[in-house]
Amino acid sequence: MSHMSEGFESDNAHSMLQSVAYVAFQELATRIAHRNTGHHSGDPLCDQLLAKIANDENLHMVFYRNLLKAALEIAPDQAMRAIADVVTDFRMPGHGIPGFERAAAQIAIGGIYNLRIHHDDVLQPVLRKLRVMEVTGLGPVGQQAQDELGVFLDGLDSQATKFDERQAALLARRAAAAAAKQQ
Repeated sequence: MSHMSEGFESDNAHSMLQSVAYVAFQELATRIAHRNTGHHSGDPLCDQLLAKIANDENLHMVFYRNLLKAALEIAPDQAMRAIADVVTDFRMPGHGIPGFERAAAQIAIGGIYNLRIHHDDVLQPVLRKLRVMEVTGLGPVGQQAQDELGVFLDGLDSQATKFDERQAALLARRAAAAAAKQQ
């Protein structure tokens, strides 16, 4: 409750463009987390409620993504820098809550929100829609940011693959243990 009453100030948002970039990704991340939570809840009412909330989050994301698109057209170097800064240091708003790391690990293991989801379902759709990696005519600042973003995304994809492999191995071990127990 103290986290909610004290408010949240993003680590990622230091400028107007960084704020816009942050919420373009954060709103989609929240939409997906809410939607997956509803699906995993096993409660039809919870699923319906979180689906409605997720729809609102999607509207927010589209608004901010459109602002970010306009920023890329008006100030491509500054917008690209903001996007790279936010993507490479992205954290969800709740990260300051005591015990967040443990909860985040449980959420990842449960398949609600993890590195693969973050890479494939949050970052990539926004970046593709904005055609961030296709922007040309950037100055040195924008080009460096675009390059950093490409390197980061490759590394994140590798990390997500390792997570997926560890998760699959864990599930296989659990299945084997359950099968052995039944015999």
